[in-house]
Amino acid sequence: MPAANRLAVHQSLVHPRDALELTEALPGTGWHSVGLHVGGAAEVEPWWHGGAGERNLARLVALLLETRVTVLDVGRVQLGADLPRDDVHAAHGRVLDLGARFGARYVTARLLTPDRARGADVFARLAEQARPYRLVPLLAPVPADRPDLVEDAVAVVAPSGGGVVLDVPVGSGTPEGVEAVVDALGDALGYVRLSARQVAAAGEAAAGLLATLPPHVPVALGGDDSAGSLDGDLRARLAELHGRVDALLEHPRARARRLAARG
Repeated sequence: MPAANRLAVHQSLVHPRDALELTEALPGTGWHSVGLHVGGAAEVEPWWHGGAGERNLARLVALLLETRVTVLDVGRVQLGADLPRDDVHAAHGRVLDLGARFGARYVTARLLTPDRARGADVFARLAEQARPYRLVPLLAPVPADRPDLVEDAVAVVAPSGGGVVLDVPVGSGTPEGVEAVVDALGDALGYVRLSARQVAAAGEAAAGLLATLPPHVPVALGGDDSAGSLDGDLRARLAELHGRVDALLEHPRARARRLAARG
């Protein structure tokens, strides 16, 4: 049974391949969306800055329309002690601008200050600046197996109506644990992120891990530290990983029905 959740592949999974190559590879693999790294890291600057960036912007917008691939999120914004406006699009303003041009739903941010109150304030500034671009800010990463960090993240994002990217460990997490943290987050849950390496290594033992994840919550597959995880035939690897993620989302009742239908 195909998963109802929107499924995305982060660009970090295929690095150093660019967003155009990833988008071109998605149709027919079961994946619907991409997550794009457009700021906050030196390796993405040649793709989105200046003249080359303008060409890549036009090419990617056209390719998204041709392939019917959508953009789940753009990232990332580094949140320190303050966040002055960036109307000339030199830093985080460029992330917001590109996110709007690509039709993204979310913009991800990383909090650099350990102070919860100051973090909530600077995150609220990002939410205010992102609103005209119709982007919802998400704090990332928030590990599902760290209740203390989940609580801290909710305290930061809740006052401004933002959310979090929930990193779910595939090898050690349980369906009950995932359900509990998803319930605790409520509307503060933006989307769930999975490590491609963990998904590939877990096998059948992880089936049903996300069985009770609400269908409106997207699931994104990412690489670790933009190191890239896929080589060889990109389409074939993406299709294989889609099957594994679909198994994580399959409810045990759906699995039993599918197996019974095979006879």
